Amino acid sequence: MFTVRTKKYKLPFSRGSLARSLTRAGIEIVEAYHIAEEIRDVLEKKKTEEILSEELMEITYILLNDKGYKKEAKNYLVWRKFRELGKPIIILIGGGTGVGKSAISSDLGYRLGIRSIIGTDTVREVMRKIISEGLLPTLHTSSFKAYSTVESPSPYINKTIYAFETQVKYVSVGVEAVISRAIQEGFNLVINGIHLVHGYINIRKENSKIFHFVLYLKDNEEHINRFYARSYGTSRNAESYIKEFKRILDIQDFIVNKAREYDVPLIENNSLEKSLNFIMDHITGELAKEV
Repeated sequence: MFTVRTKKYKLPFSRGSLARSLTRAGIEIVEAYHIAEEIRDVLEKKKTEEILSEELMEITYILLNDKGYKKEAKNYLVWRKFRELGKPIIILIGGGTGVGKSAISSDLGYRLGIRSIIGTDTVREVMRKIISEGLLPTLHTSSFKAYSTVESPSPYINKTIYAFETQVKYVSVGVEAVISRAIQEGFNLVINGIHLVHGYINIRKENSKIFHFVLYLKDNEEHINRFYARSYGTSRNAESYIKEFKRILDIQDFIVNKAREYDVPLIENNSLEKSLNFIMDHITGELAKEV
Protein backbone atom coordinates (compact mmCIF):
# COMPACT_ATOMS: atom_id res chain seq x y z
CA MET A 1 0.00 0.00 0.00
CA PHE A 2 1.31 3.43 -0.90
CA THR A 3 0.03 6.97 -0.54
CA VAL A 4 -0.45 9.94 -2.84
CA ARG A 5 0.77 13.28 -1.52
CA THR A 6 -0.76 16.59 -2.59
CA LYS A 7 0.25 20.08 -1.51
CA LYS A 8 -2.12 19.94 1.46
CA TYR A 9 -2.57 16.29 2.43
CA LYS A 10 -1.86 12.69 1.56
CA LEU A 11 -4.25 9.81 0.92
CA PRO A 12 -3.95 6.09 0.22
CA PHE A 13 -3.84 5.34 -3.50
CA SER A 14 -7.32 4.34 -4.69
CA ARG A 15 -7.89 2.51 -7.94
CA GLY A 16 -11.56 3.53 -7.77
CA SER A 17 -10.78 7.23 -7.37
CA LEU A 18 -8.34 7.13 -10.27
CA ALA A 19 -10.86 5.27 -12.42
CA ARG A 20 -13.51 7.92 -11.70
CA SER A 21 -11.08 10.65 -12.73
CA LEU A 22 -10.63 8.77 -16.01
CA THR A 23 -14.37 8.49 -16.62
CA ARG A 24 -14.58 12.26 -16.20
CA ALA A 25 -12.07 12.50 -19.03
CA GLY A 26 -14.27 10.35 -21.26
CA ILE A 27 -12.90 6.84 -20.75
CA GLU A 28 -15.51 4.07 -20.54
CA ILE A 29 -15.96 2.72 -17.02
CA VAL A 30 -14.57 -0.79 -17.61
CA GLU A 31 -11.57 0.53 -19.52
CA ALA A 32 -11.00 3.17 -16.83
CA TYR A 33 -10.64 0.45 -14.19
CA HIS A 34 -8.25 -1.53 -16.42
CA ILE A 35 -6.07 1.56 -16.90
CA ALA A 36 -6.18 2.29 -13.18
CA GLU A 37 -4.97 -1.26 -12.53
CA GLU A 38 -2.10 -0.79 -14.98
CA ILE A 39 -1.07 2.40 -13.22
CA ARG A 40 -1.26 0.67 -9.86
CA ASP A 41 1.03 -2.08 -11.20
CA VAL A 42 3.50 0.53 -12.47
CA LEU A 43 3.58 2.18 -9.06
CA GLU A 44 3.98 -1.12 -7.23
CA LYS A 45 7.00 -1.95 -9.38
CA LYS A 46 8.57 1.31 -8.27
CA LYS A 47 8.45 -0.08 -4.72
CA THR A 48 7.79 3.35 -3.31
CA GLU A 49 5.60 4.10 -0.32
CA GLU A 50 4.65 7.57 -1.47
CA ILE A 51 4.13 9.38 -4.77
CA LEU A 52 3.42 13.03 -5.50
CA SER A 53 0.04 13.74 -7.08
CA GLU A 54 1.83 15.60 -9.89
CA GLU A 55 3.87 12.48 -10.67
CA LEU A 56 0.74 10.32 -10.67
CA MET A 57 -0.91 12.80 -13.03
CA GLU A 58 2.08 12.66 -15.38
CA ILE A 59 2.16 8.85 -15.39
CA THR A 60 -1.56 8.73 -16.13
CA TYR A 61 -1.32 11.34 -18.88
CA ILE A 62 1.54 9.51 -20.61
CA LEU A 63 -0.22 6.15 -20.41
CA LEU A 64 -3.43 7.58 -21.89
CA ASN A 65 -1.47 9.06 -24.78
CA ASP A 66 0.39 5.80 -25.33
CA LYS A 67 -2.95 4.01 -25.59
CA GLY A 68 -4.19 6.47 -28.20
CA TYR A 69 -6.52 8.40 -25.89
CA LYS A 70 -5.22 11.81 -26.98
CA LYS A 71 -8.44 13.73 -26.37
CA GLU A 72 -9.10 11.95 -23.09
CA ALA A 73 -5.55 12.68 -21.91
CA LYS A 74 -6.14 16.40 -22.43
CA ASN A 75 -9.50 16.16 -20.69
CA TYR A 76 -7.85 14.40 -17.76
CA LEU A 77 -5.45 17.31 -17.30
CA VAL A 78 -8.30 19.82 -17.52
CA TRP A 79 -10.26 18.10 -14.74
CA ARG A 80 -7.19 17.70 -12.54
CA LYS A 81 -6.19 21.34 -12.92
CA PHE A 82 -9.73 22.62 -12.36
CA ARG A 83 -9.97 20.56 -9.21
CA GLU A 84 -6.93 22.39 -7.88
CA LEU A 85 -8.82 25.70 -8.18
CA GLY A 86 -11.13 24.53 -5.40
CA LYS A 87 -14.35 25.67 -7.09
CA PRO A 88 -17.48 23.54 -6.71
CA ILE A 89 -19.27 22.32 -9.82
CA ILE A 90 -23.05 22.58 -9.82
CA ILE A 91 -25.02 20.93 -12.61
CA LEU A 92 -28.71 21.63 -13.23
CA ILE A 93 -30.66 19.10 -15.32
CA GLY A 94 -34.04 20.50 -16.31
CA GLY A 95 -36.79 19.35 -18.64
CA GLY A 96 -40.39 18.23 -18.75
CA THR A 97 -42.01 15.24 -17.09
CA GLY A 98 -40.70 11.84 -18.17
CA VAL A 99 -37.75 12.94 -20.32
CA GLY A 100 -35.08 11.14 -18.27
CA LYS A 101 -33.75 13.79 -15.90
CA SER A 102 -33.25 11.44 -12.94
CA ALA A 103 -31.48 8.77 -15.00
CA ILE A 104 -29.11 11.31 -16.54
CA SER A 105 -28.41 12.87 -13.14
CA SER A 106 -27.67 9.53 -11.52
CA ASP A 107 -25.23 8.43 -14.23
CA LEU A 108 -23.66 11.88 -14.39
CA GLY A 109 -23.12 11.88 -10.65
CA TYR A 110 -21.46 8.47 -10.87
CA ARG A 111 -19.14 9.50 -13.70
CA LEU A 112 -18.11 12.68 -11.95
CA GLY A 113 -17.95 11.23 -8.47
CA ILE A 114 -20.63 13.65 -7.26
CA ARG A 115 -22.48 12.14 -4.31
CA SER A 116 -24.93 14.98 -3.74
CA ILE A 117 -27.86 14.61 -6.13
CA ILE A 118 -31.18 16.23 -5.33
CA GLY A 119 -34.47 16.58 -7.19
CA THR A 120 -36.61 19.70 -7.16
CA ASP A 121 -39.55 17.49 -6.18
CA THR A 122 -37.72 16.91 -2.90
CA VAL A 123 -37.29 20.65 -2.45
CA ARG A 124 -41.00 21.12 -3.16
CA GLU A 125 -41.92 18.40 -0.67
CA VAL A 126 -39.95 20.14 2.09
CA MET A 127 -41.66 23.42 1.27
CA ARG A 128 -45.05 21.70 1.44
CA LYS A 129 -44.36 20.84 5.07
CA ILE A 130 -43.67 24.48 5.83
CA ILE A 131 -46.31 26.24 3.73
CA SER A 132 -49.93 25.14 3.97
CA GLU A 133 -52.01 24.10 0.99
CA GLY A 134 -54.46 26.88 1.74
CA LEU A 135 -51.71 29.46 1.40
CA LEU A 136 -50.00 28.06 -1.72
CA PRO A 137 -52.23 25.47 -3.40
CA THR A 138 -50.06 25.17 -6.54
CA LEU A 139 -47.21 23.88 -4.38
CA HIS A 140 -49.27 20.91 -3.21
CA THR A 141 -49.90 19.18 -6.52
CA SER A 142 -48.03 17.90 -9.57
CA SER A 143 -46.67 20.44 -12.04
CA PHE A 144 -49.08 19.34 -14.76
CA LYS A 145 -52.08 19.33 -12.38
CA ALA A 146 -51.42 22.68 -10.74
CA TYR A 147 -53.88 24.29 -13.18
CA SER A 148 -56.72 22.82 -11.13
CA THR A 149 -55.77 24.95 -8.12
CA VAL A 150 -55.79 28.41 -9.73
CA GLU A 151 -57.88 30.77 -11.79
CA SER A 152 -56.21 32.22 -14.85
CA PRO A 153 -56.10 36.04 -14.77
CA SER A 154 -57.14 36.11 -18.43
CA PRO A 155 -58.91 33.76 -20.85
CA TYR A 156 -56.00 34.39 -23.24
CA ILE A 157 -53.42 32.99 -20.82
CA ASN A 158 -52.70 29.26 -20.86
CA LYS A 159 -53.92 28.10 -17.45
CA THR A 160 -51.52 25.14 -17.37
CA ILE A 161 -48.51 27.38 -17.94
CA TYR A 162 -49.73 30.07 -15.58
CA ALA A 163 -50.07 27.55 -12.75
CA PHE A 164 -46.74 25.93 -13.60
CA GLU A 165 -44.96 29.29 -13.56
CA THR A 166 -46.48 30.02 -10.17
CA GLN A 167 -45.16 26.72 -8.82
CA VAL A 168 -41.73 27.28 -10.36
CA LYS A 169 -41.40 30.72 -8.76
CA TYR A 170 -41.88 29.30 -5.28
CA VAL A 171 -39.80 26.14 -5.73
CA SER A 172 -36.98 28.26 -7.19
CA VAL A 173 -36.58 29.94 -3.80
CA GLY A 174 -35.74 26.57 -2.26
CA VAL A 175 -33.48 25.61 -5.17
CA GLU A 176 -31.53 28.85 -4.80
CA ALA A 177 -31.01 28.07 -1.12
CA VAL A 178 -29.64 24.62 -1.96
CA ILE A 179 -27.26 26.10 -4.55
CA SER A 180 -26.09 28.81 -2.16
CA ARG A 181 -25.38 26.21 0.50
CA ALA A 182 -23.35 24.11 -1.94
CA ILE A 183 -21.27 27.13 -2.94
CA GLN A 184 -20.79 28.14 0.68
CA GLU A 185 -19.70 24.63 1.70
CA GLY A 186 -17.70 24.10 -1.49
CA PHE A 187 -19.19 20.77 -2.54
CA ASN A 188 -20.20 19.54 -5.99
CA LEU A 189 -23.89 19.10 -6.66
CA VAL A 190 -26.32 17.81 -9.27
CA ILE A 191 -29.90 19.09 -9.17
CA ASN A 192 -32.58 17.74 -11.47
CA GLY A 193 -36.19 18.64 -11.92
CA ILE A 194 -38.93 20.23 -13.95
CA HIS A 195 -38.67 23.43 -11.90
CA LEU A 196 -35.19 24.30 -13.18
CA VAL A 197 -36.34 26.94 -15.64
CA HIS A 198 -33.83 29.61 -16.58
CA GLY A 199 -35.06 33.09 -15.82
CA TYR A 200 -36.65 32.04 -12.54
CA ILE A 201 -33.52 30.94 -10.69
CA ASN A 202 -31.09 33.60 -9.58
CA ILE A 203 -27.80 31.77 -10.15
CA ARG A 204 -24.79 33.26 -8.39
CA LYS A 205 -21.64 32.12 -10.18
CA GLU A 206 -18.93 33.57 -7.98
CA ASN A 207 -16.55 30.93 -6.60
CA SER A 208 -18.32 28.15 -8.48
CA LYS A 209 -18.98 26.75 -11.92
CA ILE A 210 -22.65 26.26 -12.71
CA PHE A 211 -23.97 24.39 -15.73
CA HIS A 212 -27.58 24.18 -16.86
CA PHE A 213 -28.95 21.69 -19.40
CA VAL A 214 -32.50 21.03 -20.56
CA LEU A 215 -33.67 17.62 -21.79
CA TYR A 216 -36.64 17.08 -24.06
CA LEU A 217 -38.28 14.46 -26.28
CA LYS A 218 -39.74 15.06 -29.74
CA ASP A 219 -41.18 11.60 -30.26
CA ASN A 220 -44.52 11.45 -28.43
CA GLU A 221 -44.73 7.66 -28.68
CA GLU A 222 -41.30 7.30 -27.09
CA HIS A 223 -42.34 9.80 -24.43
CA ILE A 224 -45.44 7.78 -23.55
CA ASN A 225 -43.47 4.53 -23.49
CA ARG A 226 -41.18 6.03 -20.87
CA PHE A 227 -44.10 6.61 -18.54
CA TYR A 228 -44.85 2.89 -18.69
CA ALA A 229 -41.18 1.99 -18.25
CA ARG A 230 -40.65 4.15 -15.19
CA SER A 231 -43.91 2.99 -13.56
CA TYR A 232 -42.52 -0.54 -13.28
CA GLY A 233 -41.74 -1.37 -9.67
CA THR A 234 -42.98 2.01 -8.39
CA SER A 235 -46.23 3.56 -7.26
CA ARG A 236 -46.29 5.81 -10.32
CA ASN A 237 -49.34 5.15 -12.46
CA ALA A 238 -48.48 5.61 -16.13
CA GLU A 239 -52.11 6.24 -17.06
CA SER A 240 -52.31 9.28 -14.79
CA TYR A 241 -49.49 10.87 -16.78
CA ILE A 242 -50.86 9.86 -20.16
CA LYS A 243 -54.24 11.33 -19.24
CA GLU A 244 -52.53 14.71 -18.82
CA PHE A 245 -50.10 14.25 -21.72
CA LYS A 246 -51.25 17.36 -23.59
CA ARG A 247 -50.52 19.51 -20.54
CA ILE A 248 -47.17 17.76 -20.04
CA LEU A 249 -46.26 18.67 -23.62
CA ASP A 250 -47.38 22.27 -23.11
CA ILE A 251 -45.06 22.55 -20.13
CA GLN A 252 -42.22 20.91 -22.04
CA ASP A 253 -42.65 23.44 -24.86
CA PHE A 254 -42.58 26.28 -22.34
CA ILE A 255 -39.36 24.98 -20.74
CA VAL A 256 -37.70 24.43 -24.13
CA ASN A 257 -38.62 27.93 -25.30
CA LYS A 258 -37.19 29.43 -22.11
CA ALA A 259 -33.99 27.45 -22.66
CA ARG A 260 -33.70 28.86 -26.18
CA GLU A 261 -34.36 32.36 -24.87
CA TYR A 262 -31.46 32.10 -22.41
CA ASP A 263 -29.13 29.99 -24.60
CA VAL A 264 -29.31 26.99 -22.28
CA PRO A 265 -28.00 23.83 -24.03
CA LEU A 266 -30.91 21.67 -25.22
CA ILE A 267 -30.55 17.89 -25.48
CA GLU A 268 -33.01 15.62 -27.24
CA ASN A 269 -32.65 12.71 -24.84
CA ASN A 270 -33.15 9.76 -27.20
CA SER A 271 -29.95 8.08 -26.01
CA LEU A 272 -28.67 8.12 -22.44
CA GLU A 273 -25.08 7.59 -23.57
CA LYS A 274 -25.16 10.33 -26.22
CA SER A 275 -26.76 12.78 -23.81
CA LEU A 276 -24.17 12.03 -21.14
CA ASN A 277 -21.32 12.41 -23.62
CA PHE A 278 -22.70 15.76 -24.79
CA ILE A 279 -22.92 17.02 -21.21
CA MET A 280 -19.44 15.75 -20.34
CA ASP A 281 -17.90 17.30 -23.47
CA HIS A 282 -19.66 20.61 -22.85
CA ILE A 283 -18.56 20.79 -19.22
CA THR A 284 -14.99 19.79 -20.02
CA GLY A 285 -14.81 22.39 -22.79
CA GLU A 286 -16.00 25.13 -20.45
CA LEU A 287 -13.62 24.07 -17.68
CA ALA A 288 -10.71 24.16 -20.13
CA LYS A 289 -11.27 27.92 -20.38
CA GLU A 290 -10.73 28.24 -16.63
CA VAL A 291 -7.40 26.45 -16.33
